[in-house]
Amino acid sequence: MKEPTRAVLLVVARLLVALACVVTVVVVRPTVGWGSLAIMLVALAVLIGLLADYNRKFR
Repeated sequence: MKEPTRAVLLVVARLLVALACVVTVVVVRPTVGWGSLAIMLVALAVLIGLLADYNRKFR
């Protein structure tokens, strides 16, 4: 696979993961309970991980 194609696929995959996490947090937010809190914390941790991976390029 060519490098530009791989880079575009990686960006699209990261975008889809980020979108899925945001949607998960918004959908689970109205529900009360420890399970819902755990789901939201995992989704937010994934978003922080994606942000850290993105920022690693600029160190």
